[in-house]
Amino acid sequence: MKLIKAKSEEAQTALALLKETAEWLQEIGSDQWSDVLEGKDKHGLVKAVEKGEVFFFYNNAKQLVGMAAAWETPTAWDELLWKEYGTTQKSRYIHRVIIRPLYRKEGYGKELLDALKKEFETQTNELRLDCLASNHKLVAFYKSNGFTHIGHSQDSTGLKFELFSYIF
Repeated sequence: MKLIKAKSEEAQTALALLKETAEWLQEIGSDQWSDVLEGKDKHGLVKAVEKGEVFFFYNNAKQLVGMAAAWETPTAWDELLWKEYGTTQKSRYIHRVIIRPLYRKEGYGKELLDALKKEFETQTNELRLDCLASNHKLVAFYKSNGFTHIGHSQDSTGLKFELFSYIF
């Protein structure tokens, strides 16, 4: 397994993975990331690629199985969700955690999180992430992979999210 920083010229690949996952989410009845299907990049994935904050995850057969973004600076989204707990420049904010539909149920999600932990263990003191409160499988997944449930938050529309932290 290998975690490799995406290069600027790979921004479209990152967007394609995001779109592929948004389509899969739509197929299973979720409207999460539906803005991506409308051609919007509201979380600035292209800019994150250009800043070196997006990582592709390859399996041992050198197949691209997933990706994640690791923002060094909290975004407006992070500021909104984490306001009750405070934001810090010492944390990395993990977003767009993706395992491609073709590779799901093979243990790659755990391996991707482990790779992120290894990548950042000497660069930061904490990884932070959030997920929809209604996604009970994802909440359980993050907990089972060493992330501590910090609390709850909501976006500007009242949609509820769970907040997680991994301290080094």
